[in-house]
Amino acid sequence: MRLLSLVLIVFLASGCSVNPNVSLARNLIKEGDTYFSTGEIDKSIEVWTKALKYGQTAEPYEKIVMSYIIKNQLDEAEKWVKTGLIYFPNNVNLSFDFALISFYKDDFFTARELADRVLKMNEYYRDAHYLKGLMYEAEGNILAAKREYVSEVNVNPGSRRAWTKLRELRDE
Repeated sequence: MRLLSLVLIVFLASGCSVNPNVSLARNLIKEGDTYFSTGEIDKSIEVWTKALKYGQTAEPYEKIVMSYIIKNQLDEAEKWVKTGLIYFPNNVNLSFDFALISFYKDDFFTARELADRVLKMNEYYRDAHYLKGLMYEAEGNILAAKREYVSEVNVNPGSRRAWTKLRELRDE
């Protein structure tokens, strides 16, 4: 009976403990979210970067990358997305972000490859077809662009942007 009690105590103590680093990282991510919601993007990036010191999760990378995209600091965004993909190579959000960065840098070849990778990971990923449509449209391939916008609407019927593009290209 004493042995069972000891085993139970050890089991409960080990199973109920919270890793302080995980807890601290989680709190820092929330703090960064608060700064972001008030428009303090630089402060949020600083806090999310600090959170990574306490635990590697994809979430801070995703948030940092999107913040740099919003700030139009695409080289910084690319640096962070590449680092995030080293740790989380199958993260669909980071892969899409990398496609988006490549698109904004007019590197349509890389952007299209990454968008295709995203769609292989998740064929229903929002805005992947839309992004491909924008690339085809920019290249003058209107038929391919229309197909991608239709694919986006099939995946995401509420996509106003895809519907708008289809209306714009109706007579093309």
